[in-house]
Amino acid sequence: MDASKKLKIWHVGNWCVHTGQRYVESPFQAPSKGVEILNYAKPLIDALREIPDSEVISEPSWELYNMSPEQFEERLSWATSIILADVETKCLMLHPDFFTRAKWGDKPVTFPDRFDLIKTWISDGGHFHMNGGWYSFTGELGKGGWRRSRLHNIFPVECLEHDDLIESTDGYEVRCNNENHPCVTGIDWSTIPPLLGFNETKIRSDSTSLIDIRNDNSWHPLLAYRKHNKGIFSGWMTGASPHWGINFMKWKYYKKFWQQVFLYIK
Repeated sequence: MDASKKLKIWHVGNWCVHTGQRYVESPFQAPSKGVEILNYAKPLIDALREIPDSEVISEPSWELYNMSPEQFEERLSWATSIILADVETKCLMLHPDFFTRAKWGDKPVTFPDRFDLIKTWISDGGHFHMNGGWYSFTGELGKGGWRRSRLHNIFPVECLEHDDLIESTDGYEVRCNNENHPCVTGIDWSTIPPLLGFNETKIRSDSTSLIDIRNDNSWHPLLAYRKHNKGIFSGWMTGASPHWGINFMKWKYYKKFWQQVFLYIK
């Protein structure tokens, strides 16, 4: 990405609705009290918004699921970068109209394939980025589903055929493979706080892994990228927010890291 080009970043995922605690007050009453909508990616969004002249839109995955073809096209036309985090492929594969009988009518119900649209958008020069999570890459019990998507063949990593979650309450060792790369330069990687989990993937032969993470005696890609025609696809195989990133987002280099990823990866 040309650092002089104005960044317009569309972020989807990491939002959550908390319905409060459940109170059993009698044999007949057990109300839930309190409702809160949280964007757990707020530290990431705040860091990206500090990039001079950048614009950032952050939306929950259910907004992506409900988007009309026209709204989706508008987002693609607007964005220079897209971030998906904890967003399963069903949000792109399906649409509410497929399940609304009143809209079935007597004609075929179809929509432009959103994976194909994203692939074309990347090919034309966009930067697509995926952050890790239980619904990213293959995900918990395969619920992420990205190996089965039409985008998988341009991922910088190969998603596993089975559950890919690797987790620890103690964290993992991390190494930087090229400290001179502008995405990661000026960052002391020996100080990174414990990362509590990641998605296990396999680096592709024509991709670059800038940061690796170790589980037992094996190293796995943590920050990887791959060119696709005029664009680029990058992945951070752990979370930028809780729970995997609950310590990471407190790191003194957190903002610097994310700003450099979206300014200088190429």
